[in-house]
Amino acid sequence: MTTTEIKKTPLHALHKQLKAKMVNFGGWDMPVQYESVLTEHKYVREHCGIFDVSHMGEIIVEGADALAYLQGITVNDVARLELGHGQYSCLPTEDAGFIDDLIIYRVGDKRYLLCVNASNIEKDFDWLTKHQKDHKVTITNESSMWSQLAVQGPESEEALKAILSADDQKRVAELPYTNITEASFQGKKGFVARTGYTGEKGYEIYIPNSIASSVFSQLLEKSNAKPIGLGARDTLRLEACYLLYGNDMDETVSPIEAGIAWAVRFEKGDFLGKAKMEAQKAGTAPARKMVAFKLTDEGIARHGMDVYVGDRKVGVVTSGSVLPTVEGAGGMALIEKDAGAIG
Repeated sequence: MTTTEIKKTPLHALHKQLKAKMVNFGGWDMPVQYESVLTEHKYVREHCGIFDVSHMGEIIVEGADALAYLQGITVNDVARLELGHGQYSCLPTEDAGFIDDLIIYRVGDKRYLLCVNASNIEKDFDWLTKHQKDHKVTITNESSMWSQLAVQGPESEEALKAILSADDQKRVAELPYTNITEASFQGKKGFVARTGYTGEKGYEIYIPNSIASSVFSQLLEKSNAKPIGLGARDTLRLEACYLLYGNDMDETVSPIEAGIAWAVRFEKGDFLGKAKMEAQKAGTAPARKMVAFKLTDEGIARHGMDVYVGDRKVGVVTSGSVLPTVEGAGGMALIEKDAGAIG
Protein backbone atom coordinates (compact mmCIF):
# COMPACT_ATOMS: atom_id res chain seq x y z
CA MET A 1 0.00 0.00 0.00
CA THR A 2 1.42 3.37 -1.02
CA THR A 3 0.92 6.55 0.94
CA THR A 4 -0.06 9.59 -1.10
CA GLU A 5 2.48 12.35 -0.55
CA ILE A 6 0.92 15.49 0.86
CA LYS A 7 1.17 18.50 -1.45
CA LYS A 8 2.67 21.85 -0.53
CA THR A 9 2.15 25.29 -2.04
CA PRO A 10 5.14 27.52 -2.93
CA LEU A 11 4.42 29.46 0.29
CA HIS A 12 4.79 26.44 2.59
CA ALA A 13 8.15 27.46 4.05
CA LEU A 14 6.90 30.99 4.68
CA HIS A 15 3.87 29.68 6.58
CA LYS A 16 6.24 27.74 8.81
CA GLN A 17 8.30 30.88 9.43
CA LEU A 18 5.13 32.75 10.36
CA LYS A 19 4.32 30.02 12.94
CA ALA A 20 1.14 28.87 11.22
CA LYS A 21 -0.67 25.79 12.45
CA MET A 22 -0.67 23.44 9.46
CA VAL A 23 -3.31 20.82 8.63
CA ASN A 24 -4.04 18.38 5.84
CA PHE A 25 -6.67 20.06 3.67
CA GLY A 26 -7.73 17.85 0.79
CA GLY A 27 -4.24 16.44 0.42
CA TRP A 28 -2.49 19.80 0.87
CA ASP A 29 -0.49 20.92 3.91
CA MET A 30 -2.17 24.28 4.51
CA PRO A 31 -2.26 26.93 7.27
CA VAL A 32 -5.48 26.64 9.27
CA GLN A 33 -4.56 29.57 11.54
CA TYR A 34 -1.72 31.86 12.61
CA GLU A 35 -3.10 33.50 15.78
CA SER A 36 -6.64 32.19 16.19
CA VAL A 37 -9.60 31.67 13.89
CA LEU A 38 -11.73 34.24 15.74
CA THR A 39 -9.00 36.90 15.76
CA GLU A 40 -8.28 36.39 12.08
CA HIS A 41 -11.97 36.38 11.16
CA LYS A 42 -12.50 39.72 12.89
CA TYR A 43 -9.39 41.21 11.29
CA VAL A 44 -10.64 40.44 7.79
CA ARG A 45 -14.05 41.94 8.58
CA GLU A 46 -12.44 45.14 9.90
CA HIS A 47 -9.13 45.48 8.05
CA CYS A 48 -7.41 43.16 5.54
CA GLY A 49 -6.16 39.60 5.45
CA ILE A 50 -4.06 37.61 3.00
CA PHE A 51 -4.87 33.97 2.29
CA ASP A 52 -2.70 31.45 0.47
CA VAL A 53 -5.12 29.76 -1.92
CA SER A 54 -2.46 28.45 -4.26
CA HIS A 55 -3.96 24.98 -4.00
CA MET A 56 -6.79 26.18 -6.25
CA GLY A 57 -6.65 25.15 -9.91
CA GLU A 58 -6.20 27.16 -13.10
CA ILE A 59 -7.28 25.65 -16.41
CA ILE A 60 -7.04 27.47 -19.74
CA VAL A 61 -9.58 26.87 -22.53
CA GLU A 62 -8.76 28.56 -25.82
CA GLY A 63 -9.42 28.24 -29.52
CA ALA A 64 -11.92 28.93 -32.27
CA ASP A 65 -14.71 26.94 -30.57
CA ALA A 66 -13.95 27.98 -26.97
CA LEU A 67 -17.22 29.86 -26.51
CA ALA A 68 -19.47 27.18 -28.02
CA TYR A 69 -17.65 24.49 -26.06
CA LEU A 70 -18.00 26.26 -22.70
CA GLN A 71 -21.65 27.09 -23.38
CA GLY A 72 -22.45 23.38 -23.57
CA ILE A 73 -20.67 22.26 -20.40
CA THR A 74 -21.36 25.14 -17.98
CA VAL A 75 -24.64 26.57 -16.69
CA ASN A 76 -24.04 30.31 -17.00
CA ASP A 77 -24.04 32.26 -20.27
CA VAL A 78 -20.40 32.57 -21.31
CA ALA A 79 -21.45 34.68 -24.32
CA ARG A 80 -22.18 37.53 -21.91
CA LEU A 81 -18.52 37.77 -20.92
CA GLU A 82 -16.71 40.72 -22.42
CA LEU A 83 -12.92 40.78 -22.37
CA GLY A 84 -11.76 41.06 -18.75
CA HIS A 85 -15.08 39.96 -17.29
CA GLY A 86 -15.74 36.93 -15.09
CA GLN A 87 -18.74 34.92 -13.91
CA TYR A 88 -19.62 32.31 -11.32
CA SER A 89 -20.77 29.03 -12.85
CA CYS A 90 -20.62 25.28 -12.48
CA LEU A 91 -19.76 22.17 -14.46
CA PRO A 92 -22.95 20.04 -14.35
CA THR A 93 -23.33 16.32 -14.93
CA GLU A 94 -25.82 14.91 -17.42
CA ASP A 95 -28.07 14.27 -14.39
CA ALA A 96 -27.75 17.89 -13.18
CA GLY A 97 -25.30 17.28 -10.34
CA PHE A 98 -22.14 19.29 -9.66
CA ILE A 99 -18.81 18.19 -11.09
CA ASP A 100 -17.53 21.45 -9.61
CA ASP A 101 -18.34 25.12 -9.18
CA LEU A 102 -15.91 27.59 -10.68
CA ILE A 103 -15.25 31.11 -11.91
CA ILE A 104 -14.74 31.68 -15.64
CA TYR A 105 -12.73 34.71 -16.77
CA ARG A 106 -12.41 35.85 -20.36
CA VAL A 107 -8.73 36.79 -20.61
CA GLY A 108 -8.43 36.89 -24.41
CA ASP A 109 -10.59 37.06 -27.52
CA LYS A 110 -10.99 33.27 -27.55
CA ARG A 111 -9.16 32.45 -24.33
CA TYR A 112 -10.74 31.69 -20.94
CA LEU A 113 -9.26 31.10 -17.50
CA LEU A 114 -11.18 28.65 -15.31
CA CYS A 115 -10.52 28.85 -11.57
CA VAL A 116 -11.53 25.48 -10.06
CA ASN A 117 -11.50 23.90 -6.62
CA ALA A 118 -8.28 22.33 -5.37
CA SER A 119 -9.76 18.90 -4.69
CA ASN A 120 -11.25 18.72 -8.19
CA ILE A 121 -8.40 19.83 -10.45
CA GLU A 122 -7.71 16.46 -12.04
CA LYS A 123 -11.39 15.47 -12.11
CA ASP A 124 -12.34 18.75 -13.78
CA PHE A 125 -9.54 18.52 -16.33
CA ASP A 126 -10.55 14.96 -17.22
CA TRP A 127 -14.21 16.04 -17.51
CA LEU A 128 -13.31 18.96 -19.74
CA THR A 129 -11.18 16.86 -22.07
CA LYS A 130 -13.80 14.07 -22.15
CA HIS A 131 -16.39 16.53 -23.48
CA GLN A 132 -14.10 18.29 -25.93
CA LYS A 133 -15.28 16.02 -28.78
CA ASP A 134 -14.96 17.84 -32.14
CA HIS A 135 -14.61 21.33 -30.69
CA LYS A 136 -11.54 23.20 -31.88
CA VAL A 137 -10.16 24.06 -28.46
CA THR A 138 -6.99 23.54 -26.50
CA ILE A 139 -7.40 22.70 -22.81
CA THR A 140 -4.35 23.23 -20.60
CA ASN A 141 -4.00 22.54 -16.90
CA GLU A 142 -1.78 25.40 -15.67
CA SER A 143 -2.40 24.75 -11.97
CA SER A 144 1.24 23.88 -11.28
CA MET A 145 2.40 27.18 -12.80
CA TRP A 146 0.43 29.67 -10.72
CA SER A 147 0.13 30.71 -7.10
CA GLN A 148 -3.02 32.44 -5.93
CA LEU A 149 -3.33 34.91 -3.05
CA ALA A 150 -6.64 36.26 -1.76
CA VAL A 151 -6.40 39.82 -0.41
CA GLN A 152 -9.66 40.38 1.45
CA GLY A 153 -11.26 43.01 3.66
CA PRO A 154 -12.27 46.70 3.73
CA GLU A 155 -8.61 47.74 3.38
CA SER A 156 -7.79 45.25 0.60
CA GLU A 157 -7.53 47.85 -2.15
CA GLU A 158 -5.03 49.91 -0.16
CA ALA A 159 -3.00 46.78 0.64
CA LEU A 160 -2.83 45.70 -2.98
CA LYS A 161 -1.99 49.16 -4.26
CA ALA A 162 1.03 49.22 -1.94
CA ILE A 163 2.84 46.73 -4.19
CA LEU A 164 1.60 47.87 -7.62
CA SER A 165 2.75 50.46 -10.14
CA ALA A 166 0.75 53.67 -10.60
CA ASP A 167 -0.85 52.35 -13.81
CA ASP A 168 -1.83 49.05 -12.18
CA GLN A 169 -3.16 50.89 -9.13
CA LYS A 170 -5.51 52.85 -11.39
CA ARG A 171 -6.78 49.69 -13.11
CA VAL A 172 -7.38 47.98 -9.77
CA ALA A 173 -9.25 51.01 -8.40
CA GLU A 174 -11.60 50.93 -11.40
CA LEU A 175 -12.04 47.13 -11.49
CA PRO A 176 -15.73 46.10 -11.19
CA TYR A 177 -16.79 43.05 -9.19
CA THR A 178 -15.89 39.70 -10.87
CA ASN A 179 -13.69 41.43 -13.47
CA ILE A 180 -10.02 40.61 -14.04
CA THR A 181 -7.04 42.62 -15.28
CA GLU A 182 -3.38 42.01 -15.98
CA ALA A 183 -0.86 43.47 -13.54
CA SER A 184 2.88 43.37 -13.00
CA PHE A 185 4.32 41.85 -9.82
CA GLN A 186 8.05 42.29 -9.32
CA GLY A 187 8.47 42.56 -13.08
CA LYS A 188 6.45 39.43 -13.85
CA LYS A 189 3.02 39.21 -15.48
CA GLY A 190 0.08 38.25 -13.31
CA PHE A 191 -3.64 38.88 -12.92
CA VAL A 192 -5.82 40.69 -10.38
CA ALA A 193 -9.47 39.60 -10.09
CA ARG A 194 -12.08 41.52 -8.12
CA THR A 195 -13.39 38.41 -6.41
CA GLY A 196 -13.33 36.67 -3.06
CA TYR A 197 -14.81 34.10 -0.72
CA THR A 198 -15.34 36.17 2.42
CA GLY A 199 -18.28 38.49 1.82
CA GLU A 200 -15.93 41.48 2.05
CA LYS A 201 -14.40 43.68 -0.60
CA GLY A 202 -11.44 41.79 -1.94
CA TYR A 203 -9.15 40.63 -4.70
CA GLU A 204 -7.57 37.39 -5.83
CA ILE A 205 -4.19 37.64 -7.51
CA TYR A 206 -2.58 35.09 -9.81
CA ILE A 207 1.22 35.17 -9.85
CA PRO A 208 4.07 32.89 -10.97
CA ASN A 209 5.19 30.42 -8.31
CA SER A 210 8.70 31.87 -8.27
CA ILE A 211 7.57 35.15 -6.67
CA ALA A 212 4.72 33.88 -4.48
CA SER A 213 6.58 34.05 -1.15
CA SER A 214 8.17 37.42 -1.85
CA VAL A 215 4.84 38.97 -2.95
CA PHE A 216 3.11 37.58 0.17
CA SER A 217 5.89 39.03 2.35
CA GLN A 218 5.77 42.33 0.48
CA LEU A 219 2.05 42.67 1.19
CA LEU A 220 2.65 42.09 4.90
CA GLU A 221 5.53 44.58 5.03
CA LYS A 222 3.98 47.42 3.02
CA SER A 223 0.40 47.34 4.28
CA ASN A 224 -1.73 46.74 7.36
CA ALA A 225 -2.62 43.23 6.13
CA LYS A 226 -2.10 40.09 8.20
CA PRO A 227 -1.83 36.42 7.15
CA ILE A 228 -5.08 34.50 7.56
CA GLY A 229 -5.63 30.74 7.67
CA LEU A 230 -8.24 28.50 6.13
CA GLY A 231 -10.13 28.26 9.42
CA ALA A 232 -11.22 31.89 9.21
CA ARG A 233 -11.80 31.51 5.48
CA ASP A 234 -14.44 28.91 6.30
CA THR A 235 -16.23 30.98 8.97
CA LEU A 236 -16.12 34.04 6.72
CA ARG A 237 -17.64 32.21 3.75
CA LEU A 238 -20.32 30.65 5.97
CA GLU A 239 -21.44 34.06 7.21
CA ALA A 240 -21.72 35.11 3.56
CA CYS A 241 -23.59 31.87 2.69
CA TYR A 242 -21.01 30.84 0.09
CA LEU A 243 -21.07 27.18 -0.89
CA LEU A 244 -18.16 24.77 -0.38
CA TYR A 245 -17.83 21.90 -2.83
CA GLY A 246 -17.70 18.53 -1.12
CA ASN A 247 -19.65 19.85 1.87
CA ASP A 248 -22.64 21.73 0.52
CA MET A 249 -22.83 20.20 -2.94
CA ASP A 250 -21.47 17.35 -5.01
CA GLU A 251 -22.59 15.20 -7.92
CA THR A 252 -25.85 14.34 -6.09
CA VAL A 253 -26.95 17.99 -5.67
CA SER A 254 -28.16 20.24 -8.49
CA PRO A 255 -27.52 23.98 -8.94
CA ILE A 256 -31.25 24.57 -8.46
CA GLU A 257 -31.24 22.71 -5.13
CA ALA A 258 -28.05 24.50 -4.06
CA GLY A 259 -29.70 27.89 -4.47
CA ILE A 260 -27.73 29.17 -7.45
CA ALA A 261 -30.55 29.20 -10.00
CA TRP A 262 -29.54 32.83 -10.64
CA ALA A 263 -26.38 31.50 -12.35
CA VAL A 264 -28.25 29.03 -14.58
CA ARG A 265 -29.13 30.61 -17.93
CA PHE A 266 -31.72 28.35 -19.55
CA GLU A 267 -32.26 30.79 -22.42
CA LYS A 268 -28.71 30.38 -23.78
CA GLY A 269 -29.37 27.00 -25.42
CA ASP A 270 -28.64 23.40 -24.59
CA PHE A 271 -26.17 22.33 -21.89
CA LEU A 272 -25.56 19.28 -19.74
CA GLY A 273 -28.32 18.61 -17.20
CA LYS A 274 -30.59 21.36 -18.55
CA ALA A 275 -33.81 19.30 -18.80
CA LYS A 276 -33.67 18.11 -15.19
CA MET A 277 -32.83 21.58 -13.88
CA GLU A 278 -35.76 23.06 -15.80
CA ALA A 279 -38.07 20.44 -14.28
CA GLN A 280 -36.75 21.15 -10.78
CA LYS A 281 -37.23 24.88 -11.20
CA ALA A 282 -40.75 24.34 -12.53
CA GLY A 283 -41.58 22.04 -9.61
CA THR A 284 -42.24 18.99 -11.78
CA ALA A 285 -39.21 17.03 -10.58
CA PRO A 286 -38.18 16.13 -7.01
CA ALA A 287 -35.95 18.76 -5.48
CA ARG A 288 -34.50 19.90 -2.19
CA LYS A 289 -33.36 23.36 -1.15
CA MET A 290 -30.28 24.82 0.50
CA VAL A 291 -31.00 27.01 3.51
CA ALA A 292 -28.92 29.02 5.93
CA PHE A 293 -29.66 28.76 9.64
CA LYS A 294 -28.62 30.16 13.00
CA LEU A 295 -28.87 28.03 16.12
CA THR A 296 -31.02 29.30 18.95
CA ASP A 297 -29.33 27.06 21.53
CA GLU A 298 -25.68 26.57 22.40
CA GLY A 299 -23.60 24.15 20.38
CA ILE A 300 -22.35 23.78 16.82
CA ALA A 301 -24.11 21.95 14.01
CA ARG A 302 -21.61 19.87 12.04
CA HIS A 303 -21.59 18.46 8.52
CA GLY A 304 -23.73 15.34 8.29
CA MET A 305 -26.01 16.04 11.26
CA ASP A 306 -29.71 15.42 10.67
CA VAL A 307 -32.23 18.27 10.50
CA TYR A 308 -35.70 17.76 11.98
CA VAL A 309 -39.01 19.58 11.95
CA GLY A 310 -40.65 18.20 15.05
CA ASP A 311 -40.03 14.45 14.95
CA ARG A 312 -39.66 14.30 11.18
CA LYS A 313 -36.25 14.28 9.53
CA VAL A 314 -36.27 16.80 6.67
CA GLY A 315 -32.63 17.09 5.71
CA VAL A 316 -29.00 17.24 6.68
CA VAL A 317 -26.48 19.88 7.74
CA THR A 318 -23.94 20.48 4.99
CA SER A 319 -21.75 23.07 6.76
CA GLY A 320 -21.72 24.41 10.29
CA SER A 321 -19.51 26.52 12.54
CA VAL A 322 -19.40 29.47 14.87
CA LEU A 323 -20.45 32.73 13.20
CA PRO A 324 -18.36 35.35 15.00
CA THR A 325 -19.90 38.45 13.45
CA VAL A 326 -23.45 37.47 14.41
CA GLU A 327 -22.27 36.11 17.77
CA GLY A 328 -23.68 32.65 17.46
CA ALA A 329 -23.44 29.43 15.50
CA GLY A 330 -25.12 28.29 12.33
CA GLY A 331 -24.49 27.06 8.85
CA MET A 332 -26.09 25.58 5.76
CA ALA A 333 -28.47 22.64 5.37
CA LEU A 334 -30.01 20.76 2.46
CA ILE A 335 -33.65 20.08 3.31
CA GLU A 336 -36.92 19.05 1.70
CA LYS A 337 -38.24 21.73 -0.63
CA ASP A 338 -41.40 22.37 1.41
CA ALA A 339 -39.76 22.19 4.84
CA GLY A 340 -38.68 25.18 6.89
CA ALA A 341 -39.63 28.83 6.83
CA ILE A 342 -37.91 32.17 7.23
CA GLY A 343 -37.77 33.26 10.84
